[in-house]
Amino acid sequence: MVYATGLHHLPLIIKMSKSPNPSVIKLRKLKKIRRDNLEKNLLEVQLKGYDHYIFINERGKAQVITNQGNWISEHIKTAILKFNYEIDKIDKLLIRDFTDEELNEYEKTS
Repeated sequence: MVYATGLHHLPLIIKMSKSPNPSVIKLRKLKKIRRDNLEKNLLEVQLKGYDHYIFINERGKAQVITNQGNWISEHIKTAILKFNYEIDKIDKLLIRDFTDEELNEYEKTS
């Protein structure tokens, strides 16, 4: 922190911005990889072949719009609940919590 004198000789505290730690950058990228993989699995595996609209909101959570039968709606609803549960867990993850595949994917993109 840097201290400076403001009006009337009162000290002002100015925070100096510093670049993020390399492990913070790595964790951010790993979280993005996890989110992308979860989204790809949801759309290309779990919900493939169903007539539906999937909307990913600003928090990264999925919402579904469908006009099909109850069983399909229940299957989609279950897939969405599981997806959103996994999305919620991402913010609490540490680097050690990621799979070898995700770590390898990170290494390829770095």
